[in-house]
Amino acid sequence: MKPVLRWVLALGLTGFLCGFLGPMLLAPGANQGPLLGIFITGPAGALAGLALGALARVLPWPARVERWALVLCCALLGLATLGRSLPEPRNRALLLEANVIDCLSPAAFESEAMADWEARVAKVDWAAPRSSWQDEARRLFARPDGVVLDLEVQARRVAREHLQPWDRGRTTVEPVAGVGDVTRVFARYAGASCSAYPSGPAILYYELTVDPQPGPWPPDDLPGLLSLVVAGPPPAAYFGDFSSSG
Repeated sequence: MKPVLRWVLALGLTGFLCGFLGPMLLAPGANQGPLLGIFITGPAGALAGLALGALARVLPWPARVERWALVLCCALLGLATLGRSLPEPRNRALLLEANVIDCLSPAAFESEAMADWEARVAKVDWAAPRSSWQDEARRLFARPDGVVLDLEVQARRVAREHLQPWDRGRTTVEPVAGVGDVTRVFARYAGASCSAYPSGPAILYYELTVDPQPGPWPPDDLPGLLSLVVAGPPPAAYFGDFSSSG
């Protein structure tokens, strides 16, 4: 059983160490952390070592060939585990090439939004809402700082921030599904009058919240009360990539 045990220990330890240390070094902010090595690659490496060790016992391999086969299997397992530990690109913003088909004042949605939030508040008994939130919300609807736009999407692209060690911070813009959809956004970049948002082509973007932080409840701004994202003209860093890719 010594050859089998050697395979089990070698592959199990390789899977454990690479899965334990890899995420901590390559993706420090990842949720999985060292759990990859503890629960997945360590046990999987030990099982693979058991099977391969049993196979090595059956095959008429010279000791030198078996040693090199063991080294190769450990290297492949380590590389595969480290590759699995690399962080995926993070979506930072969504860019839309769209037609503005309608512009509405937030006041048109006041009754619906207020009823929706009052129903939410009534269902929650473990957290008290902000005091006088209804009065504040009505003041916001009475003097809006933006408009509600309905957009017919012609192209949709996502800006992804790469997090691998060799290209950390690089951003690429890639197309995603959603062409032909009608989407609703909140816009304040041209003021609070619909005359400043004529129908026709527009290129807009909005940030994608990576780690949302708890805010006032109910929200203390119109986009939050309407459950809409805030869209505006894309920054120059995104606009060049967006234009060239279409």
